[in-house]
Amino acid sequence: IAKLEAALEIKLFDRSQNPLELTQGGQMYRSYLENSNHLYQKFQSGLNGLHSSRNQTVNLGLGTWRGSILLPQILPGFLREHPHAQVNLHEYPVSELYSLLQDGKADFAVMNTSVAGSPEAFITETISYERILLVMCRDNPVTQSFIQMRSAKAPLDLKLLETERFISLNRTLTVGRHVSNFLEKNLLVFSDRLNTTNNTTALQLVSAGLGFCFLVETGVQDASSYPNLVFFDIRSADLNIPLSFCYKVNTYLVPLAQALMDTIRSYYQDWHTSDLIL
Repeated sequence: IAKLEAALEIKLFDRSQNPLELTQGGQMYRSYLENSNHLYQKFQSGLNGLHSSRNQTVNLGLGTWRGSILLPQILPGFLREHPHAQVNLHEYPVSELYSLLQDGKADFAVMNTSVAGSPEAFITETISYERILLVMCRDNPVTQSFIQMRSAKAPLDLKLLETERFISLNRTLTVGRHVSNFLEKNLLVFSDRLNTTNNTTALQLVSAGLGFCFLVETGVQDASSYPNLVFFDIRSADLNIPLSFCYKVNTYLVPLAQALMDTIRSYYQDWHTSDLIL
């Protein structure tokens, strides 16, 4: 240890403590060793996949709601193209995806991220930007007023929403924080507010006439089974949110993971805005 400390020109242990404790430099060196071992294992996995007939494996993390929309669209073609691939799906609440990555259970995750980016230990690659849409029940009088405003090419009077129940995604979710910040910035106050962590629950409650919610635009595809819903683009830059790949710093992504990322990226870049959006 003394020779290593001399070579590195740092102290790895605080010898004034009993038991010994790692110094800040020691903690950095331990992290380096752990990451090096992880990268080597990933490298070996990639070589095995390239040079043997054994199944290649990729672990994908994503929110349960997004998984139900995305996976049926991309997995059939991906598995036809990579017949030996083993894809492990880890569908969790979005608020848990960083922990999933940190624990090494997922190679990468697909998730909405804040404009400021992800926590320091993670890398984000932006896939695209999604609009966050206002979702209302067609039978609601406020909805009819908004449809008339949109037909007249007039801005929506969002103050009318204050008379309605706001079915809000919890602020632990990135989209929930994004929407809450937008509403607070525009001085909109809601005395009747119902919080949920599930997009599908929010849509079903709106469809039942219990209020309004906000939803990222690719979710319109999932909401098409609710013909009584109306989707409004508020046309505010504050309601655009990055959709990103996230993975740990110093992570080696095997070729199969890169191929799956390319497939997902192509899907979202080719996705066309629905004509259901007003």
